[in-house]
Amino acid sequence: MMRLVAAVFVLQLLSSMAAIFFLRSEMLEVVRSDRVRQVTDLRDDLLTAYYDGGRDELANFINAKRGSAADPTVFIALSGQGPTILNNLSRVPSISVSAQPHIVHIHRGPSLPETEGMAIASSLPGGDTLVVGVLGAVERRFTLAFAAAIGLTVVIAVALATVSALLLGFVISQRTHEIADTAAELASGNFGARLSTRDTGDGFDHLRLQMNLMAERIDELVSQLSAISGALAHDLRSPVTRLSAAIDTALARVDEPGAADALQAARADADALRSMLENALEISRLEGGAIQDRRVPLDLAAVAEDLVELYEPLAEQSGVTLCADARSVTVPADREFLSRALANLIDNALKYGGSTITVATRAVEGWGEIIVSDDGPGIPEQDRARVVERFVRLDNARTRTGGGLGLAMVAAVARLHGGELVLSGERGLVATLRLPR
Repeated sequence: MMRLVAAVFVLQLLSSMAAIFFLRSEMLEVVRSDRVRQVTDLRDDLLTAYYDGGRDELANFINAKRGSAADPTVFIALSGQGPTILNNLSRVPSISVSAQPHIVHIHRGPSLPETEGMAIASSLPGGDTLVVGVLGAVERRFTLAFAAAIGLTVVIAVALATVSALLLGFVISQRTHEIADTAAELASGNFGARLSTRDTGDGFDHLRLQMNLMAERIDELVSQLSAISGALAHDLRSPVTRLSAAIDTALARVDEPGAADALQAARADADALRSMLENALEISRLEGGAIQDRRVPLDLAAVAEDLVELYEPLAEQSGVTLCADARSVTVPADREFLSRALANLIDNALKYGGSTITVATRAVEGWGEIIVSDDGPGIPEQDRARVVERFVRLDNARTRTGGGLGLAMVAAVARLHGGELVLSGERGLVATLRLPR
């Protein structure tokens, strides 16, 4: 953008200077023409006086400063056969006889600097030489005036370029931030985010339109994918339920220990498959927005204490110490989804954590947090972003039960509430569910 502003500034400066130089040339040409006419008219007046009364009449005309000779910007020199007569000069200028005026340098006195003028020299019949001319002060004033105009143009151009850069930068920054914010909304899973169009026809409006078309296409594809996965999970629940019922029936009728063990294993796998289907279906509903808004003011401490009490027997059975450090903080939340998310975090800590699990709640600026920490091996930092995706399981978790949907469910619940799931921890895993207050 700085290059664009600099280019605009240079073009503006060059165009202004070109206009000033063109105007100066035209005006100097007009002034030069006037001076040439003034010099020739003065010469004609003096020649008329000379031809009327000879050298004496011309001398009287000059000394008396009659007619055009009275102009203080003109200078006259009569030299040759008689006494030299000077008007506004200290000595006769060096100039040859010609029909057209020329630029000459004249001396007007010992204490005055040499100055420039336009003069014409004429030979008189008596052998004298008549030099008449005008001073160049007018041209100097024009030059000084145009120099001042150029300086003022530079100052104005710099000021306008600065204001233009600030204004242009502000407008571009506002528009790019608007587009970036919408892109961030889309990246966070809010596929309903759209940019406002203004029908201005400029590049930004074209970009907004294409962004909206892209967002609509992504929304359509994600909706179709969610609908297919949701329908698949929904359709598979019934056969899996029937399979579980059939296994239960077989277990009730079989007496052989080996067959019973095999049926128990099949029953466990069927339960795990049904749990995966239910979780997948629930995540599809959460991310698809096909749920009713049931958020009410909820004390996170009460939810945490209830879940800790519920999981304490299972923790004791597993040899794990489960404790709560709950501080009251109220956020608008769906109790059912929040309880399921917290249950997933505790269940995940029981499976993969160490010997101690702590469930804490706290309030930070603008947020309420539920923190589940353990002293287990944790999750490598490079894997923390992908473990919240569906069906992602790390290598050390493949020998345990589970379908890789627990953290994905928690992340979906966080997004549903406008919050986020943050995984951290250097010794063990710290899972923080942040919800806006």
